[in-house]
Amino acid sequence: MAIKTSDYARVKNEANLKIHKTDKTKFLFDFRIEGKRYRKAFKIKNTGWDKKTCIKEAKRQLQIYKDDIEAGYTSSDKINLDRLKELYFENLKDTKWKTIKEGIYIRYIQNTLGKKSIKDIKPMQIEKILKKMDKEGLSPRTQKSILEVLKPLFKFALQNKMIKEIPTTFINVKIPNQKKIVTNATELFTRVHNGIVTLYKDDPFYQALFLFGFSGRRKSEILNLRWENIDFTNSYYWITNTKNDDNQRYPLPSNIKPLLLQFKERQGLVFPSPTTGKPIVNIDRQMRRLKEHTGIDNLSLHYMRNILVSMLAEHQTEAITLSGILGHKDVNTINKYLSINHFKSGTEGLKTIDKIIDVEVK
Repeated sequence: MAIKTSDYARVKNEANLKIHKTDKTKFLFDFRIEGKRYRKAFKIKNTGWDKKTCIKEAKRQLQIYKDDIEAGYTSSDKINLDRLKELYFENLKDTKWKTIKEGIYIRYIQNTLGKKSIKDIKPMQIEKILKKMDKEGLSPRTQKSILEVLKPLFKFALQNKMIKEIPTTFINVKIPNQKKIVTNATELFTRVHNGIVTLYKDDPFYQALFLFGFSGRRKSEILNLRWENIDFTNSYYWITNTKNDDNQRYPLPSNIKPLLLQFKERQGLVFPSPTTGKPIVNIDRQMRRLKEHTGIDNLSLHYMRNILVSMLAEHQTEAITLSGILGHKDVNTINKYLSINHFKSGTEGLKTIDKIIDVEVK
């Protein structure tokens, strides 16, 4: 609604402040900074104050508003959370991560907070969403996902001086430890490895894919691996755009190399979707077959990483080597000053793996 300036009268000795002629709680800020005019309506929330007190508070708020403008803060009155989300996501690359986060926003956040001005969103409103999710039986992992969406949004708003503080700063969701304990890891490693080799003996594509999981690679690293990043002559490959935002070189396992050569291309994805040619969305059907074949119901690519390092640990492999195999940037607090050599770690790890699966080491 447009401001009707004729309804306001100038406050004595205040060139930039006007008060409503019939309502002592309504004021109009009107000033210029570097030639640009700023005008804003302001209303005192406490209706019990006398006129003198209302004017005093209006003067204080006027000065705060001026200071914000001079400090570069933009007016966030008209920027609601939906608009902030659009501004933030429009500059992100079209990735699976972006699609997932947008889906979470639409499903759990939009209806409750989407139309609210970002400067008016309080921690209690976000906590209310989390409590509702908890009552509905949604897991802590799902609850935490909304913070993984909101925190980057509010950080973006803070960096662009749309807000002065982030309402999610002190909100956290504790996820229970869901780490799968691996016992008899050497026996389990051999069992799963043999399962991969026998089940996919006539399918080098999926045999190689799952064996990469048993060399320590993350699912995303496997499904985004490209032929250009494999050096068959020198038997190594590069993982780019890793979880830790660096490039890492690893030895090409001797039991995977001949499989890759059976369907090798010059460039592009090593494991593309046979229907779209893009990265495979999921391997649920193939993993389900492997679960049934091995009789291990909780098997997954991530669990295969756990089995791998547990097996290597059983054979006295050092923590620095294990961290290098898995692509970690830091080992732990004790070893945080050690530099991780991913190629060396991968080579040492593969030697142990080859002994376990009885592969001839050349």
